[in-house]
Amino acid sequence: MTNLIRNTNSLFDSVFTDLFSDAFFEPQLTTPRPYMPRRQNGQVVNRDEDWQVVFAVPGVKPEDVKVKVEDNLLNVSYNTVDNANASSFVSSFSRSWSLEQDVSIDNIAASHENGVLTITIPKPESKKRVSRVIDVVPLKALGKPKK
Repeated sequence: MTNLIRNTNSLFDSVFTDLFSDAFFEPQLTTPRPYMPRRQNGQVVNRDEDWQVVFAVPGVKPEDVKVKVEDNLLNVSYNTVDNANASSFVSSFSRSWSLEQDVSIDNIAASHENGVLTITIPKPESKKRVSRVIDVVPLKALGKPKK
């Protein structure tokens, strides 16, 4: 009989606990979290002759984008302010990439078309991919005697 009473009490406790628990006060919701900005959707494409850094910058004018190289660090940023209506909207972005020591910074080019920013960084000769097709010839053509 005492087991039945204990089980019944346990049943009522779990029903009321589940019914009246408030998820709003759970620790994962009340613990302060640092602000995590949205990462810009960008990628670095490794091509034979160069690297391309490509990412979307919708609504950003080409004149608002700044591309700068300083101490072999490529920095891309923009800062826009929209005061079209009663409230202001500020959008900003900054990202940096380390460049190889022997990259010619004078040949880096940037283009902006239809909301896509593309930065082309020519590879130094030592980093360019070299490919060559080697013909396979029969042993007789090499002039070696057959065993």
